[in-house]
Amino acid sequence: MGLVACIAITGCKKENSSTLNDEDLIAQVFTAGMSWNTRAALLKGTVPINIQVDNTVQGPEGGYIHVTGSVTGSMTIDDQTSAILGGTMLLGLTETINDYAFISNEGTYTMNGAPYLSLTGTFTLQPGGTTFGTASSMQFGGGVRVTGPNGFDETINIQITIIINSSGTGGTVSGTIGGRSVNYSF
Repeated sequence: MGLVACIAITGCKKENSSTLNDEDLIAQVFTAGMSWNTRAALLKGTVPINIQVDNTVQGPEGGYIHVTGSVTGSMTIDDQTSAILGGTMLLGLTETINDYAFISNEGTYTMNGAPYLSLTGTFTLQPGGTTFGTASSMQFGGGVRVTGPNGFDETINIQITIIINSSGTGGTVSGTIGGRSVNYSF
């Protein structure tokens, strides 16, 4: 029972001298989570929105993140010009992470799902359908196990919200990563 409580409360962090940059970690899972957006061109003329997502994002140093789920919602389209006037999209995605390797603070780290990350979000489409409104956001929840140099080995619980910038390429992150409060923009 004591071991279960330790895992649930602290993730049983191991002290070491390596430092994983939280911003590097979040940039990797955000990029994978936004991989559905490469199919946005398929939305032209489509009402309602119903995109099934099944993408695999290769890690820069090996491994991959498999993203599955759906993007649903609706758009308003000008009947005369077929221009997108606006709309709403809802995300429901799961990121399954397998030996995904990346560089942080000059060290190579490998990330695996513990067991996975869930991603939900609401996006407000602006006229034209290629930019997002200020109320657009994503929520990540779940855990990852990260190993790296000098014996770095941590299970990191992530509970964050990202307010998306209008281009969908970044935003403002707030919440907790590994029990630490975070608040930054990327």
